[in-house]
Amino acid sequence: MNSNSIERNDSTPRPEDGGAVLRQTVEFLAALAMCVVAARTFAVEAYVVPTGSMAPTLLGVHREATCANCRFRFVVGVDDEGRSGRLVCPNCGQDRRDDDATIECDGDRLLVQKFLYEFRSPRRWEVVVFQSPHEPSRSYVKRVVGLPGESIQIVAGDIYINGSIARKTVSERRAARVLVYDNDYPPADADKFPRWTPRRGAFRGPSRSGWTIAGTTLRRDPLGKIATQIAGSPMNRHMRLIDWLEYHHFAPDRTAYGPIRDFYSYNGGDLTAENHVDDLMFEGEFAVEPGVDAVWIRLIGGGGKQTVRIPVDGRGAIEATTDGRSRSVKHALNGVQSTPPGKPRWRKIEASTFDREFTVLLDGEPLLDPIVDDTAPGFGKVSAGAPLSIGVEGTGRVVVRGVKLYRDLYYTPNLLQTPRRSIAVEKPYKLGRDEYFVLGDNSPISNDSRFWPKSPVIHGDDLIGKPFLVHLPSQAAPLKVFGRATYWIPDPTKIRYVR
Repeated sequence: MNSNSIERNDSTPRPEDGGAVLRQTVEFLAALAMCVVAARTFAVEAYVVPTGSMAPTLLGVHREATCANCRFRFVVGVDDEGRSGRLVCPNCGQDRRDDDATIECDGDRLLVQKFLYEFRSPRRWEVVVFQSPHEPSRSYVKRVVGLPGESIQIVAGDIYINGSIARKTVSERRAARVLVYDNDYPPADADKFPRWTPRRGAFRGPSRSGWTIAGTTLRRDPLGKIATQIAGSPMNRHMRLIDWLEYHHFAPDRTAYGPIRDFYSYNGGDLTAENHVDDLMFEGEFAVEPGVDAVWIRLIGGGGKQTVRIPVDGRGAIEATTDGRSRSVKHALNGVQSTPPGKPRWRKIEASTFDREFTVLLDGEPLLDPIVDDTAPGFGKVSAGAPLSIGVEGTGRVVVRGVKLYRDLYYTPNLLQTPRRSIAVEKPYKLGRDEYFVLGDNSPISNDSRFWPKSPVIHGDDLIGKPFLVHLPSQAAPLKVFGRATYWIPDPTKIRYVR
């Protein structure tokens, strides 16, 4: 079980008194030290994250490895006794049994903005640092999900407030997402276990596909009028010729194809993910050449098969369906424009089914108004088919790069492999005045509001502040000196704001 606490970082350097140092330098360092002390006392304080209750957003003490199969870097947590789970790559699923190449790392170091909540209240999905109401000597870090006066319940991994699902903004979705597959790290065993396959016609006939996978790039070359055919297209009364490329998920904890579940590599491969997740997010960059009528994106999640048609060069309109049913499209943009061969203009497309809401962004702007599904979620239902498909309508060339697939946080009804009764799962829990419900991002092992025996809430007086920056990341980067020895230093690319 995870303690989920964070610790103050009291290792702030102090200026030394050196006789050879110029007087101005000494005065400057003294003033700087006074400023640091004042900032820590009145505005900002540094903390260390020792545990993994907020992984992958914030990392505790862990071991870091690089997958030999896909070169993806990942981490696995270390407990108080120095033990860690089995190394399993979350990107390709390879089981790493050798521990020789791992790097021991401390937890992330945070800067926390103190006294912010003296001026405003915490917001939903905001990460906060607070004094534990049950262990006053310890400070915890969690994400706020329930606000004062609300009735909160966890239903099928989502948060419901006063009977309605709590949805996230674009920035909140990006902050909460968990990486499932990154095509910039293609597995070496893709010939044996293909992650991408063309769909060869409505009846698996002899139709050829123009799709090829070249390293980190997905490429659809022209085929004239030969393309795969979508069966019974619900978009129009006539059949559309669409060349589909489908992603097949290789479940890391099962080393086999299967649906996307709430797997955390941080928890190790010995802890099997128990819950199917269909809140997905796709992102990728597209370069479209003349001859393409439309680009299609399909995600299985958010209440069904969500499909969007993005027209090219004004050929038709933006269309969307859920399980083949046409959906009303409002405030849609004009789609994308093609560019001549050799002069690509890359357009970023993001599609998401988080919180039973289908959204599509083009270069960060909404392509259409969100399509929501407020029907009751299906329990235990696993949607069949490829979780992600990319389609091309027309005869032109399309190149796709930077493809990534994410899932949403899934809030579990219990701690992993622990039959402990949880709060706000079987029935809603009503929050009182100045009471907040907080959860960890690494839900399977997070000891949070769901399980606190005395009271599941924190109060406004418990709040310490808001962490806003990982100023000293725990993840390491190699540093070679004279091309020989390798030293490991904190990875500067992992310095980040806490969303």
